[in-house]
Amino acid sequence: PDLYDPFNNIEKDKKWTEERKAFGLLVEINNGRLAMLGIFGFLVADKLPNSVPLLKNIAIPYDGNPMIPFSGAFSFFNDASVAVADTLN
Repeated sequence: PDLYDPFNNIEKDKKWTEERKAFGLLVEINNGRLAMLGIFGFLVADKLPNSVPLLKNIAIPYDGNPMIPFSGAFSFFNDASVAVADTLN
């Protein structure tokens, strides 16, 4: 199995059998799934107040569109580049 191992510790450590690697891959996948569910929970709690009771005192209501960074026209530097171009003209 392909585990995320940036420092190549699995190859150095001979305790990693094929069974342990398969279990590690399963743990890594499940951790990613849980992280996605957690982020989704925060998005829902931010957009719909009191929808996730556990996050009632943690999540801050948000009136904007949380998915705007994934749109094609989004840029962190859009307003700044326009302002710089206006001053140069």
